[in-house]
Amino acid sequence: MANTRASSLGPKLTNAQIVAGYLYLPFYVALLSMGLYYLADLLDLRLTELQLNTCWFVLNAILVWIIFHNFLLRSFRGIRFWELVQAVILGFVFYYAGTWLFQFLVDLLNVRIVSFNDEAVQSLAVESYWVTAVCSVVIAPVVEETLVRGLIFGSIRPKSRVGAYAASILFFSLMHVWGYLPTEGIVPVLLAAAQYIPASIALGWTYEKANTIWAPIAVHMAINAIAMSLI
Repeated sequence: MANTRASSLGPKLTNAQIVAGYLYLPFYVALLSMGLYYLADLLDLRLTELQLNTCWFVLNAILVWIIFHNFLLRSFRGIRFWELVQAVILGFVFYYAGTWLFQFLVDLLNVRIVSFNDEAVQSLAVESYWVTAVCSVVIAPVVEETLVRGLIFGSIRPKSRVGAYAASILFFSLMHVWGYLPTEGIVPVLLAAAQYIPASIALGWTYEKANTIWAPIAVHMAINAIAMSLI
C-alpha cells in the first residue's frame, strides 16, 4: 500500500464535515446508545431490544445525513456507472477471497472465534426479520461506510494510504465488538474483531477503485443481504 499511489476518492469532505464527523464518532460508538437506554429507563418505556436498536439505527441515519448529505449527493452525482459496477464486483470477490483465507488460517490454527455481532443480529431477527433486514442491509451500510470509509479513510488517505487502511480497519473491526468486552473478555473480543479485517480491506479498496463512497456502500449492502438470507 505505497503512499505514492494516486487516488482522488471522488468528492472530498469539507473541513467542517470532517470536524463534525469526528465529533460525532463518540456518539455513534457509545454515547447515543447509552442515551437511548437511559431515556427509555427514565421515561419507563418498555421497549424491546429490537425497538431500541431500530431507534438507534434511524437516529444515526438522520444525523449522518445531516452532517454528510452534501458529500453523499455529490458522490452519487459523480458515479461512473461501469467503473462502479467493476469496482463492486471486484470488491465483492476480494472480500470473499479474504474471508476464505482468514477462515483457512483460523482452521489451520484451530482457533475458535465467536461472531458476537452475528448472534445479536440473529436474536433481533427472531423478533422481526424484516425490520432487522432493513436496518442491517440498508441503513447500516450507508452509515458505516460514510463514517469509516468516507470520514476516517477519506480524511487520512491524502496523507498516508497505509495510515488510512490501518485506521479504518482498526475502527471498523473494533466498533462491531467493543461492547462485548465487559462480559466476554479481551481475547475473544479481539479474535471476533479480526474477522472484520478482510471486509475492511476490500471495502477500502473498492472505494479507491470506484472513487465514490457508493461503491463500498453497495458491496457492504450485498454482504449484509447475503448474511441476512442465511438466517
